[in-house]
Amino acid sequence: MKTILLYWLITFSSGVILWLWEKQDPLRLIKYKLQFLKEFKAALVAFCYMLINNYVTWMLLTKILIFPIVMVESTGFLSLPLWVRFVTAFILKELFYYIIHRIQHANKYTWLTHKWHHSSESLWWLAAQRSSLTSEILYTFSVIWFPLLGIPLELMTIVSLHGAFQNNWIHLNVKSQPWMRILEWIYVTPRFHSLHHYDTRGRNFGDSTTIFDRLFGTYLDPDTYHLDENQSAGIDEPVTVKMIVGI
Repeated sequence: MKTILLYWLITFSSGVILWLWEKQDPLRLIKYKLQFLKEFKAALVAFCYMLINNYVTWMLLTKILIFPIVMVESTGFLSLPLWVRFVTAFILKELFYYIIHRIQHANKYTWLTHKWHHSSESLWWLAAQRSSLTSEILYTFSVIWFPLLGIPLELMTIVSLHGAFQNNWIHLNVKSQPWMRILEWIYVTPRFHSLHHYDTRGRNFGDSTTIFDRLFGTYLDPDTYHLDENQSAGIDEPVTVKMIVGI
């Protein structure tokens, strides 16, 4: 519970700070007063989903992971330095996030788990919090590598808090900056991820890194693509209870 509260504290504190940048240099004009209440309600729903996922899914996974953990221990991998195990777990997290995200866009059935995230008409930090219950459960499988590889809870918490900031960062409504090109060799930027939302939902799936998009042919260079200023970030469908749950 403490980690979840910290996650949302970082989400809103970093969101407010980053929002000041949005206000100064917006990619698109957004009527924040009209959008705030709607997105705040969505964030509260996502918070409840995170609580459910934390106490139900993780409880089940703890039992399921007993055998894999024993198998990992038998390989001697857990005797490796912590930094090696941590880097390995982080890379695997990014890879499995990419795979899950790409699968969510692969067909009409898996798309149901992710549709709500793409339903906001405007892309900005608070709109990033939309995540269905089924989506929350699916992405849990991208982070199981940390307990599997014996990563301490403190480091897992840091990864979670980075995820809170990262989610805000990549959904920012800000104009492209020259330094983003350099960062994008490895790290996901707002302009990189905005292409995924606005017009090319079959591209740019990465969470923190662009590496797997480059490796697997789904990378779209923001410098080579011009976004239509009138293009909506959201899908043209009404939001329903089933969409919010992700079924």
